Amino acid sequence: MDRLALPLGTRLGAMEITRVHAIGGFGIVYQARDHALDRDVAIKEFLPTHLVCRGSGPRVVVRSATHARTFVLALEAFLNEAKLLARFAHPAMVKVYSSWKANGTAYMAMPYLRGPTLWD
Repeated sequence: MDRLALPLGTRLGAMEITRVHAIGGFGIVYQARDHALDRDVAIKEFLPTHLVCRGSGPRVVVRSATHARTFVLALEAFLNEAKLLARFAHPAMVKVYSSWKANGTAYMAMPYLRGPTLWD
């Protein structure tokens, strides 16, 4: 597993990470079990690696003080995107169940959809 990803079994509130699906330059997508609602979800973690890195634990830290303002603005844009997506209900758009800040970054939970990937 990539060192950037949270370890399997990490809890984010009622959600427990069960699998790492994708790691990109701006974030990580996990499969998780929402124990409160007894369902699988996809969790997107905001992690722009050019601005931040994972500290010794789950916390995200800014690489340089010069990146701090840029990261805060990008983090707010990520949360605003989650709020916007949560308003829509359309088969061509992903539904956002929730979004929150934790570990120095932000997350959004969405339905976990089984089946072929867009790449496939």
